[in-house]
Amino acid sequence: MTGSEVVMVRLEGDKHHNLKVTLSRRISPNWPLILVVLSWGFNFVSLKVLYREIEPAAVALMRFLAMWSMLVPLCVARGLSLRYQRTDVVRVLFAGFLAMGLYMVLFMEGLHLTHPAEGAIILATSPVLTYLLASALRQEKFSFAALGFSCIAFVGVAIVIFGGATSPKSPGGDTAIKGDLVLLVSAVVWATTVVTMRPLLKKYEATQLLTLSMPGGALVMIPYGLPALLKTPVSHVSSFGWLMFAQVSILSGVVGFACFYLGVKQVGATRATLYQYFVPPTAAFFAWLVMGKSLLPVQVLGLIVLLGGVVATTQVRVASAAATELK
Repeated sequence: MTGSEVVMVRLEGDKHHNLKVTLSRRISPNWPLILVVLSWGFNFVSLKVLYREIEPAAVALMRFLAMWSMLVPLCVARGLSLRYQRTDVVRVLFAGFLAMGLYMVLFMEGLHLTHPAEGAIILATSPVLTYLLASALRQEKFSFAALGFSCIAFVGVAIVIFGGATSPKSPGGDTAIKGDLVLLVSAVVWATTVVTMRPLLKKYEATQLLTLSMPGGALVMIPYGLPALLKTPVSHVSSFGWLMFAQVSILSGVVGFACFYLGVKQVGATRATLYQYFVPPTAAFFAWLVMGKSLLPVQVLGLIVLLGGVVATTQVRVASAAATELK
């Protein structure tokens, strides 16, 4: 879930004191969120590198099991209950089916077919898709301005996808388009997940909810990944491959998730969202550094258009939610 899904408005204490705190937060970097940007940006590249040694389906199941095995003791250590409230069982498991199951399958397979930077750019549409779905379900107030900015964001996505595929410098254009479209569908699934989880996050802590939802994800991940995992000669995986797996499952998985919510707690959800806008450029930089793959000029233009649309849509959402909160 992204920071743009929650808006926190605090109007308390001395106004001058609050202004100083706000300015201080804007100037000072938040290191947990910087770690999130780096780990999530590099995640797209590390997966592509790992795919050279292990099939996507096997990677997905291995990552799923590794995360589950770390999340349970983490919740126990923090004193978080792992019991379901009877009225929430179906919704929690369905959230896991979407987030840790269907979304991960689409993400893994889509990224396998396209370039890491393009994948990061397309997934940056999640806040926009979440807004459109939330508005349709009346979880958020509809705004024509936000709708217009959402359209701008998708123009940017189209520029990135088709600008790269139609270039003679971009090999495997048709395959990349298929991967991009699969990732776009995964972004829709993620937006559906966010809308599903919103009521649950009022009852459960984020790590607790993720852990409780894992059995729902297992319904998808086990049949998807087990056949590929059984065929994987794990003893032949290189040390570098295991290092990439540690990055995918631990650093960008459990640690990245924990750091994101720590950052949300420290600076607020709205400011935390701003850090996420740096994930696509970070992924593009790591793709160039590690794999020698860079975005085409037309795709850089698409990235700028996309991020402009996403930022503008988010600002409209924040302003609308703040106005509603103050009433």
